Amino acid sequence: MSGDANREELHLVVTPTWIGDTAMSAPFFASLRRAHPGARVAAAAGPWTAGLLRCFPWIDRVLSLDGGKWSSFFSLRRMLRNETVDYAWVLPNSFRAALMAKWIGARRRIGYGSDSRGWLLTSSVAPPRDISHLVDWYLYLLEAQGYETRTGVDDFCIKPKAQEFAENLLKPHRTGKDAPMVGIHPGAFFGESKMWPLEHFTTLIHRLVDREGAQVFILGGPDELALTGKLEQTSGGRAVNLAGKDTLDTLPALLSRLDVFISGDTGPLHVAALAGTATIALFGPTDYRRTGTRGTWNRIIHRGLECSPCFARTCPLGHHDCMKRISPELVASEAVKLLNEKPGVDRDGN
Repeated sequence: MSGDANREELHLVVTPTWIGDTAMSAPFFASLRRAHPGARVAAAAGPWTAGLLRCFPWIDRVLSLDGGKWSSFFSLRRMLRNETVDYAWVLPNSFRAALMAKWIGARRRIGYGSDSRGWLLTSSVAPPRDISHLVDWYLYLLEAQGYETRTGVDDFCIKPKAQEFAENLLKPHRTGKDAPMVGIHPGAFFGESKMWPLEHFTTLIHRLVDREGAQVFILGGPDELALTGKLEQTSGGRAVNLAGKDTLDTLPALLSRLDVFISGDTGPLHVAALAGTATIALFGPTDYRRTGTRGTWNRIIHRGLECSPCFARTCPLGHHDCMKRISPELVASEAVKLLNEKPGVDRDGN
């Protein structure tokens, strides 16, 4: 241990900004906990992701930085004013994230030495050339310090209160105990380039409900009510709109009760995969090799156009072909395969 022999080491993790990136940091936290079972693990996070991190069983404390971009530095320092941070693990590649670790006086600061920030770190890790996926990118910070890691997570658990919330939210809308439950998320905070056409989602809903007897739930955030409301309308009442009715604290529980979840490269997609739900990811402007879902029950659909991945928030060519060319029939076919192949969901959360 560092310092007083009677004091537990404190590992502070400066976490990613985005929900999906945060979900993909779960293997890092699980590996960190295995490497330091007796330490305290804290996560410094913005209000956008703090709720999700509170669902991580490997974290003892979530420090929610509710202030602005720079005032968050002072709020974090206040929260840690009587504590010594032994390790600061800097997951984001930004200069600001490394500066935050230096600002709080962490004894050891580990992160990638990119963005001219190496001097802020005590362990400046050279970015690996042979690693592209974000999960592996985070884990390599641990591996570079000599720790063993695992890419999978098998001890993610959902709190009983969240399970109760999910049950109460879904129960009034359930049409039959045996009807498969499919969730769809039509929005994308990143920008419209990630969004599958609304008419494709409408066709998909009709196909799954009319031919497969599925029950479809539309999910989204409070700022996506107009979009999800329009989809609910075009579906002719075949889908239930739950947008804005859950929080990041309860989202994993809600997603865990679905049989299949379908969306673009969005935060809820990665939360669903973390919760053990079968997923279908629709990739266009972003790179599935970096942020694609992994595992037996996760499917990725993409069209390898010459212009993709472009990472643009709006299509620079104006036609969004990388998303439009993913047909509803193909997505429906993959969904049916997953419904037929994956073991049934435990809707009681046991």
